[in-house]
Amino acid sequence: MPKKSENQMGAITEQDARIVINRKLQEAGWTLEGANRNILTEQHSQAGFMDYLLLDRNGHNLALVEAKKDSINPYIAKNQARGYAEANNCRYVFLANSEQLYFWDLEEGDATPIERFISPQDLQRRHDLKQSHKPLSSVEHNDTICDRPYQKTASDTIAKQFDEGKRAFLLEMATGTGKTRLSAAIIDRFLKAHQAERVLFIVDRIELAKQALDAFQFAFKDDYRAVRYKPGQHAVFGGANIVVATIQSLNIHFREDFTPGYFDLVFNDEAHRSIYGDLPRQVVEYFQAVRIGLTATPNDFLKNIDVDKLRDDDPLKLEYRYARDTYKHFGCDISTPTFRFTIQDGVKGGYLVTPRIARMVSIITKEAVSEVGWQVEIDGENYTYRISQLERRVLVPKRNELICQQFLQNALKTPDGSIGKSIIFAVSQNHAVAIARELNRLTPEHNGKFAEVITSRVKGASDLAKQFRKDENFYPRIAVSVDMLTTGFDAPEVLNIVLARPIASPTTYIQIKGRGTRKYTFPDGTEKKQFLVHDFCEVVKYFEEEYDFEAPAPVTGGGGGTPPPPPPPPEVQIYGGVDEMAFTEMLEVGPEGEKVDRLVYISKWEKAIKEVLEKNPEIAERVKVGDDQEVEEFVRENVFDRPKDFFNERNLSRAYRVFAGLLDYVRAGLGTEKLPSREEQLMELVESIRTEHDLDLEQTRLLKILVKQLSQSSQLLSRFEKGDYAFLDEAPFSQFGGTRMYIARFDTKLGVVFDSVRTNPAIAIVE
Repeated sequence: MPKKSENQMGAITEQDARIVINRKLQEAGWTLEGANRNILTEQHSQAGFMDYLLLDRNGHNLALVEAKKDSINPYIAKNQARGYAEANNCRYVFLANSEQLYFWDLEEGDATPIERFISPQDLQRRHDLKQSHKPLSSVEHNDTICDRPYQKTASDTIAKQFDEGKRAFLLEMATGTGKTRLSAAIIDRFLKAHQAERVLFIVDRIELAKQALDAFQFAFKDDYRAVRYKPGQHAVFGGANIVVATIQSLNIHFREDFTPGYFDLVFNDEAHRSIYGDLPRQVVEYFQAVRIGLTATPNDFLKNIDVDKLRDDDPLKLEYRYARDTYKHFGCDISTPTFRFTIQDGVKGGYLVTPRIARMVSIITKEAVSEVGWQVEIDGENYTYRISQLERRVLVPKRNELICQQFLQNALKTPDGSIGKSIIFAVSQNHAVAIARELNRLTPEHNGKFAEVITSRVKGASDLAKQFRKDENFYPRIAVSVDMLTTGFDAPEVLNIVLARPIASPTTYIQIKGRGTRKYTFPDGTEKKQFLVHDFCEVVKYFEEEYDFEAPAPVTGGGGGTPPPPPPPPEVQIYGGVDEMAFTEMLEVGPEGEKVDRLVYISKWEKAIKEVLEKNPEIAERVKVGDDQEVEEFVRENVFDRPKDFFNERNLSRAYRVFAGLLDYVRAGLGTEKLPSREEQLMELVESIRTEHDLDLEQTRLLKILVKQLSQSSQLLSRFEKGDYAFLDEAPFSQFGGTRMYIARFDTKLGVVFDSVRTNPAIAIVE
């Protein structure tokens, strides 16, 4: 039987593909015939026949289109197309079949997929702009827009890398360090260098759009026009230099309002959220533009996974992770943004304030966070609830009352004695209402104005948020929200952050803490020195002790090693019983921050030590053979105590939470050796003291209790170091017999054992 040809089998030929390409060119505004024709077909040149030649407004060659049949990926025609382009003085190339399209600026990078053809107007504008551009580094950073040294460093870093050919950047900067002002300075630099003419600034909330627009209009005044995007209303955004848009509004009409070449520079504010999801990502990747992501807490979904193994075992899962990885999206190595400025950097530089943490755990909360869960009888039925189910599957009015009472008792106050402005994060809309009502009931002198529910479900919520943010407004003192105020909400006056809901994401936790980090000066001139995090759901303990920062993030739903909660009852229950405080604890957060913050410091250490040893292979070789002295001298001289990171053994011990030698920290940073865990090191301490002083089992048990408690409380350790042992008669020591038991069991060994604990450097690293 004779073999059928491609046409007989119904395959798409190049001629068939051109029919579709013609239509797509016309849809983008190009003209194939008539007096205004700006497309020539089948043009001969020294390099061969060109499928399409696109002309500029003066009839000169502007771009060409190389067409292929659908069985050929047009990307492989790059070399052929480049020959045509160079022979005909074209800087721009489109590679196309009926399904795939690539755009290539021959002077900037590689051909990239593009959804549709760039319009003649946008391509002409881009071409004109390129004729007058100059290096970004040749334009000075505008100190009148933002003048902090780290902001200039970030701007200069982008300028340098841009001039080297990079076209995607990620700025990871803590809340309150001026990301929007820095964006304005970067925009100013791009516009002055003629590297951009139109800028898109994407946010994921209306409130953030308003704040960004206000910031740009203030920064640029009459120099550049900044407007808010309104779908379909070209008269509003047409001709503007900066267009501020929510990702939700762009989702509606971005294809109708813009061709892919409309914007030259695109910012993604809160990039860890605004680039996720199929449609948001389509919007972001639609534009052929330089991309800059802004985030306080990027999601590193590729950390601690074997990429090669996953590529072999399940390439679809790897693709999903790549699609969710903020770093990769902006062309950065894993865990290494273009520029990073952390909360700790901000605190050290005097730009941010650090929190104190009040752990306040009720009996119900303590049981709900346990592995067993809170077991309770309601209306004759036995139920078990986990912390995530409180106020969702079971309502506990007395627990809410206790939370409100404790908050009012411990809240930081303003210099005039008023409770400082505070944000309470509740579980749900109904929970927010319950807490606001309880707070207003407990403060009748404020006539119901003390606490206000501010959630997305409240009419006029943006106006309420703005009213709360203005420091000239005394009311409301308390904003009770769910998720609306977690990011992008700037209220420097805030003194209290209340966690009345569990949090499972370190990203969310860092964002929420960021609501309190901004500096503020009260009317009497008093400076805000710190803020207080009221933790009623053991969030701090979860991230310090339970959350597995080393485990890869789950690819699909589910997560972690925590067993799933028991099936909830079919209906929401109401528990009418009482709740009481189990314990309260006030924690000071040092310059190194909490665990979620310390990991950033460790990441910076890993990057720094790898970079310096790559440049000094002879020292790297000595690390392998264990030449401690020379390596230590080199590290102290070339890496330690630099103003930016302040790496030293004390800070590294705090970050890693273990006491070790310098060479151990170097090898841990290189990933060649693993440091012992905090628990392992403490048990080594106990074992060494047991062996040295020949302790029996009961003495060893009491020693373990002492070491564990000292390692978890800086206040307890301070008392112990001063020789104040009265705490031995307090919980939890009292339940083991207190001071009398320690004296009776250790007898004459008590003093030397306590001295051994006190003088061991590992005990000074307090969790």
